[in-house]
Amino acid sequence: MADLDNQGQTPEVSTPSMPAVPLSHLRQVEQISRGSAPSTRSPNHTLMVALVAAVAAVIVIARRPDAFTNPQFYAEDGTDWFSDAYNYGPWQSLWIAYNGYYELLPRLTALLGAPFDAAKSPLVYNLVGLLVQIVPVAVIASRRFEALVPSLWARLAAGAAYLLIPSMELNVTITNGLWHLAIIAFLVVIAPPPTSRAWRAFDVLVVALCALSGPFAYIMFPAAVVWWFVSRRRWALLLTCIFAVGLAVQLYALSVSPRQHPDVGASLRDFLLIVCDRIVLAGLLAEEGHTHVFVASVPHSTLIAAGICLLALPIVVYGALRAPLELRLFALVALAVVAAGLVLPLGPPGKAWGDYAFSSSGERYFFMAQLAWVLTAMWAASRIPVRWIKRVAWSTTGAGLLSGAITAWTYPAFVDYNWAQEANRIDTARPGTHLVLTIPPGPPWAVDVTVK
Repeated sequence: MADLDNQGQTPEVSTPSMPAVPLSHLRQVEQISRGSAPSTRSPNHTLMVALVAAVAAVIVIARRPDAFTNPQFYAEDGTDWFSDAYNYGPWQSLWIAYNGYYELLPRLTALLGAPFDAAKSPLVYNLVGLLVQIVPVAVIASRRFEALVPSLWARLAAGAAYLLIPSMELNVTITNGLWHLAIIAFLVVIAPPPTSRAWRAFDVLVVALCALSGPFAYIMFPAAVVWWFVSRRRWALLLTCIFAVGLAVQLYALSVSPRQHPDVGASLRDFLLIVCDRIVLAGLLAEEGHTHVFVASVPHSTLIAAGICLLALPIVVYGALRAPLELRLFALVALAVVAAGLVLPLGPPGKAWGDYAFSSSGERYFFMAQLAWVLTAMWAASRIPVRWIKRVAWSTTGAGLLSGAITAWTYPAFVDYNWAQEANRIDTARPGTHLVLTIPPGPPWAVDVTVK
């Protein structure tokens, strides 16, 4: 997304209609547009990408091994996707609107898991969730992204930031895998046009899934329009059109399955605490909100939060003015996700902002903003002209991310509701028996099926 390795030595060109872009960047993008990918240093580039993906998978699995040693459904994964597929049929449930949206990715996962018995279904869901979670790292490491970020080490650093920023809500669950899918879709939008059938099929599949899965069509369609307006590429226009169709479908879903709009309990104090604890500190220290370092509930918390936000503001402003368009656009997408989470949250009326400010709830809404903030800080550090100051900045950022990797590495295992035994009840009960089987994170979440 951003050339984190750019030290400012490359001549820049600019026009009134486009931001300043390194000349080498323009030449590489033009090379891609003509159908010739930039050369790579390793002849085994595909093997390298596969190795990166494998390492990413190991990291994700290591943070909560019970997702694969003792797989269980989580929240909507069982309450809605599995239950609807079982009760109505996996094909018939594909276009059941849920809470104002169509959710194609989770419904397709339920379709994929349908041939397996109930005991194995959670593992199928988690494997799909794992795949969606590691794809962004592989895409960033691929040859296709060399035109945007020539340095492999910079791309690996961006992938590492994505992996190290924790979010238990987003870990190998299909329900919240939509956030990872949105990141993949964004990478597809800003990437140079594909030069092979495999990449073209990948792009179309990812964008279609994103547009038809949850609320992201509302955010990604404007982002795709902006990118098409800047790039004027036919492929970008095609992807924009797919998002437009998805947006129309989601608007129809909203008409048949209205979404509630509760009072969020907004306040300036909670807003400052949310920005400070849930984005700035949580992102830079690679920990979930309110794990170790936070200012909520300490004396003068509002004043301290305001001070930390002011310290971060120069980096944000500098990034907004000078960062590559790709990074700025990602930051806008991330801010739109935060705004949606603040304005249209799920939860009890009047409590959302308070919960966000004093607990770790709603982590999914802040993950992309944390990533955008860390990437902006990394890019800003790479632009520092004085070498020793640059090294201090990089070391500080790296130490922050490493601290989270050490102190907040593992996620707690889910409470064991013994799904294998519960699934056996589905397989052995008489047809017509109504079963309600509790699943993580606990009541009222449950698989609700009528045995066939």
